[in-house]
Amino acid sequence: MAVCSLSLNVIASKIIKEVTNSRLSSPLAIGKDLYAIPYSFDKEDLKENNHRGAIVFSLSSNDPFITITNDRFTKVGENTPFFNSLKKIAFSKVESVVKIKGERTIIFTLKTDQNCFDTLTAGYQLVLDIMPYRPNCLLLSLDNKILSIFHEKIDIEKDIYLVRNAIYNKPKDRLFPTSDSIEDYSSFMCKATYRLLTKYLDEHKNLNVSSFCKSLYESQKIYFHKDDILPFDFDNKDIKEINVEDIYNLLVSDQKKQAKIEKEKELVNTIKKALNLAIRKRSKLELDYKKNENYKSYLDDAQMILLYQTEIKKKDTYLEKDGFKIELDPKLNPVENANRYFKKYNKGKSAISILKELILKTDQEIEYLNKKLLEANDGTPRDILELKGELISLNYLKNKGRQYNSVLKKKTYEPHYLKTPYCKIGYGNNGFQNEELTFKIAKKDDTFIHVFNYPGSHVLILDYNDFDKALLLACELALYLSHLDNGTVMIAKKKDVKKNPEKIGLVNILKYETVVVKNIRKDSTQLFKQLS
Repeated sequence: MAVCSLSLNVIASKIIKEVTNSRLSSPLAIGKDLYAIPYSFDKEDLKENNHRGAIVFSLSSNDPFITITNDRFTKVGENTPFFNSLKKIAFSKVESVVKIKGERTIIFTLKTDQNCFDTLTAGYQLVLDIMPYRPNCLLLSLDNKILSIFHEKIDIEKDIYLVRNAIYNKPKDRLFPTSDSIEDYSSFMCKATYRLLTKYLDEHKNLNVSSFCKSLYESQKIYFHKDDILPFDFDNKDIKEINVEDIYNLLVSDQKKQAKIEKEKELVNTIKKALNLAIRKRSKLELDYKKNENYKSYLDDAQMILLYQTEIKKKDTYLEKDGFKIELDPKLNPVENANRYFKKYNKGKSAISILKELILKTDQEIEYLNKKLLEANDGTPRDILELKGELISLNYLKNKGRQYNSVLKKKTYEPHYLKTPYCKIGYGNNGFQNEELTFKIAKKDDTFIHVFNYPGSHVLILDYNDFDKALLLACELALYLSHLDNGTVMIAKKKDVKKNPEKIGLVNILKYETVVVKNIRKDSTQLFKQLS
């Protein structure tokens, strides 16, 4: 995705019109490398119909952009030096906004209100460089000293020193060409614009290159196509005209979900780390099991040595009989060699028994942690809080500052419910809720549903007036909660479901039937999307 420099002229003009003389609030981190700076106007500076909004900018190397919007955001916790330094601009007033001609650089000049807080700084400059693959943001003093920077850069050959405390050399305006050679305009356009322009001019040979490119430069409209912001539609039906305020929603899909993922990244990484350790442990146990699974052969070797001990001579290194070749320790007599193999047999027999149990427990841990990954991505704030408490109780997380004591002391963990005119279905979004639902709320003859051999939620049909419809919906819900479109589902009576003591929320199902759901109905998917 790229914002063409020509399109950026239109965006900058809108920002200048809407933001100049506004007062900024504290910046927000709203996603990975995605930031918002709310603005509003003092009473004397109120503008018609639009007295507040937010400047939104992305510093992602793949899709940098800047725009304004009136949307609301879910903020994420970011504690980087760069983001913390941006908080200095809170309560400052936007004196001016300037776009460097021919560049993708926008500079905000901000004046601090020294009556609001104790500061010796008269103001700041906020520089946003919306260059694909190398976007940047700098906070400068009014005398161009770099106070903070998103991405430092040093290039001695080009005399570029973008580091803290260095002096920032502002880019100079570049004059737009007046040439009839299309190549001369390439540096003023993103690749998408240049490609479409080349094709358009090839199809319209009568157009004057200089005049047409000038019209693009002076355009006051922007268009959207395949994640690119363009200055013209090039007679392409798929390219749609948009407003500057539309950019945010076009380029940022489901910000609330993205913010949640970013916010719970530490939790997800902790679960993934534990899961990777369990998978590696499983591999090592499997190797040890294979090494010991032929332990019975040691018993045969020991018995063979005793059977032919009279034929073994002193210092023999092997016994060869009946097509078998058995290694011997020349320092030991036949009985001692036989005992050596008896010990290997007993050790292997014991190891196999222990390894089977360890492999089973490790498989259960892997199943459990895979389920926790689903819950970390899907849970509400309450679900996540309870999930963290669950992981603390099992020593996967540390209870820093004992902040989760209240969760650990809770006596009940309310599950979630799906109610329709023909049934009531309960489901859990963490281990605590699953156990509450299955072993405290559900009755012994209620129907328990779970995806077969796959991590997922406990789903129970608690009430119904049409069992067949309720069962189909519950099976679809179980698959949906496991992020599956189809699959095999287990159906059991609650009385046949027993707690697994190894992990919270894991169960052993003593008796069950299976059904195959070929696909989740569209109506069901829409219903499930409304669940909180």
